[in-house]
Amino acid sequence: MRDALAGVGGSKSRVSGHDDGADPPGPTHRDSARQMDGAWRVWESLTNWDARYARWVDIAVAVGLFLFCSGWFFQAGPIHTNIGFDAALTAPLFLRRRVPFCVFLFISAVAVVQLVTSTPALADASLLVALYSVSAVSQWVRVVVSLLILQVGVIAATVHWDPVGSHFESLVFLTGMNFAAFLTGAVVRALRGQIDWLAERAQRLERERDQQASLAAATERARIARELHDVVSHNLQVMVTLADAACVTRGQESDRATEAMREVANTGRQAMTDMRRMLGLWRDETRASDPLHTARGPVDPPQPRLDELEALVERVRATGLGVSITWEGTPFELSEAAELTAYRIIQEALTNTLRHAASADAVQVTLTFDDPDVSLCVVDNGQTSLPTSVRSFESAHGGHGVPNMAARAAAFGGALRAGPIPSGGWGVATTLRLCRAPALT
Repeated sequence: MRDALAGVGGSKSRVSGHDDGADPPGPTHRDSARQMDGAWRVWESLTNWDARYARWVDIAVAVGLFLFCSGWFFQAGPIHTNIGFDAALTAPLFLRRRVPFCVFLFISAVAVVQLVTSTPALADASLLVALYSVSAVSQWVRVVVSLLILQVGVIAATVHWDPVGSHFESLVFLTGMNFAAFLTGAVVRALRGQIDWLAERAQRLERERDQQASLAAATERARIARELHDVVSHNLQVMVTLADAACVTRGQESDRATEAMREVANTGRQAMTDMRRMLGLWRDETRASDPLHTARGPVDPPQPRLDELEALVERVRATGLGVSITWEGTPFELSEAAELTAYRIIQEALTNTLRHAASADAVQVTLTFDDPDVSLCVVDNGQTSLPTSVRSFESAHGGHGVPNMAARAAAFGGALRAGPIPSGGWGVATTLRLCRAPALT
């Protein structure tokens, strides 16, 4: 019984690092990177500080602008008569973060009244602060409306006041101030958006990393569970069969019963050895944290190879079941994973024969080498207790033998076939693809 399955090819991934032979980056590149990193850290610190003390920053801006524009810092004489407009223009800046567009409209209204009834003042700069606030956080429609309103005000102020000298120079100067405030807010808006995007991306990458780690851990747990199942189920089944034989022959053939119990002890020791080997894999994390282990490097326990099949067969023969092995084709060097997979599939097939085929007295194991593939076939001559549907039996009895064998075969592009054979008995067959060990260069 042999599968005719298509081979599968794997794509190789490579993580490229810095070439040891390449010239290291020069001091100019390092200095530039250090300066950019330093500037970014300063910007991030400033934005974090501004967000933490936003209310106090707004109060300081409003009060500072009022004191400066009212002339309290540098005017020795009496305060000018525009002090009311100065307060009305600067006081709304307290709320420039909460309702920036409303603050801009209010200050614009005060500026219109000032344009009609009074003279220009330094407090008109609060319009630029308000436009900056709208440009930094508001919707773009409101930003455009605010920019147009302020530009209309610039034209009106140029015509009505002529603050610089000529109408053209006044228009150019005030328009430049207008667009400078708008562009400053837009740049700050873009930087904040970039920071938010980077933070979201970092969180997404962290979640993906945790998910990949969880999947890797689940895969490793499933692999170790399959190994434990194969080790425990096979050795315990052999021990149970030997113990039953010893009980039957205890009164009649004491020597044979003693030999059977000796085999039970040997099989138990082998099971303990295999269990310690497998449980050692669970201690990798603990061993990795050990400084002595880190200095020595991890030492993975050896895995069963095909050259240990004879020892496996001898343990099964000790139960009274005749097992023969046939090697066909020209053997070649298999990878460690392929040898482990082949060994475990044969081991599980023999265990199923001991467990379910009570009347079987012979098992034929055939390994066929067809470089780079290996075909496995295990056939017994007993009347199995398994029903025709292996899946229904496994689901009903909680067994994992056939699914584990199928999973191992699928890892090498093989499809497991298990079931009754026409000549009587039970057979398990599969073909493992691309089993040749990689050539050493």
